[in-house]
Amino acid sequence: MRLKTLASLPLLALLTSCYYLQSTSIPIKTIHYTQHAEQQNKSARQLMVLLPGIGDKAKVFDKHGVIDFIHSAHPDMDVIAVDAHFKYYEARTIIDRLRQDIIKPAQDAGYSKIYLGGTSLGGLGSLLYIKQYPDDIEKIFILAPYLGDQQDYGYLLENTAAPKAPRDVNLWPWLTQLPDETKNKIYLAYGTNDKFAVPNGLLANLLPQGHTVTQTGKHNWKTWAQLWPSLLEKQ
Repeated sequence: MRLKTLASLPLLALLTSCYYLQSTSIPIKTIHYTQHAEQQNKSARQLMVLLPGIGDKAKVFDKHGVIDFIHSAHPDMDVIAVDAHFKYYEARTIIDRLRQDIIKPAQDAGYSKIYLGGTSLGGLGSLLYIKQYPDDIEKIFILAPYLGDQQDYGYLLENTAAPKAPRDVNLWPWLTQLPDETKNKIYLAYGTNDKFAVPNGLLANLLPQGHTVTQTGKHNWKTWAQLWPSLLEKQ
C-alpha cells in the first residue's frame, strides 16, 4: 500500500517527523496486558489484539482506558497492543507481521478465541486481516476505520456501476460481497460527525442489525473512548 494510495488522509498534518524515524522491525513491537501472568494453560482464555490509528502508538489504548474496559468486561481476555504504524502498511507487510509475530504464536499457545480491534488505520488493518485470514479471527471491533477515498465508494452513493478496474487497495468490491459468515464477525463504531462517517455508514448498511454503534462525535479519542465500552458489549 503506497503512501499515495492513502491520499485522502491528511498525512502531512498527521505524520510528524517521528514517522521518518520509524522502522518496520521484525518481529513487530507489542505491549502485553495479561490478566493472570502465572496461568500457563491458555486453552480457556481469549486474546484481543489492538491496532492503533495513524500517528498513534501501542500505548495509546492503555492511555485512554481501553485495556481497563476490556479487562472489566471480559476477565478471561488478555490483550496485546501492537505498534502497527503506517510504515508497515506502506511496505505491505502489516498482515504478514500480525500473523507471524502475533496470531500464529497465540494459536500455538492455545488461546481459544482471538479478536482484532482497531481505530482508524487500525480498523483498516483489521479488515485487511480477516479478508486474507478469516478463519484466524473470531470477531473484529473497528472504530472509525479508514475505508478508502470517495473514488472507491462513490458509486455506492450514486447508485451507479462499480469501477471496472478498482485500485488494489480498494476494499469495497470485497465488502459489498461479504458472505454472512464474515459479516457476522465485523462490529463497527464511529462518531456521526467523523470525517469518515459517510463510508462508515455505507459499511454499517452492509452489516447485520446490532453490529454498529454510533454517537455524536468526531474522529478523535474523545469520541472513541466513549464508544469502546458499548462496542465491547457486542462481544
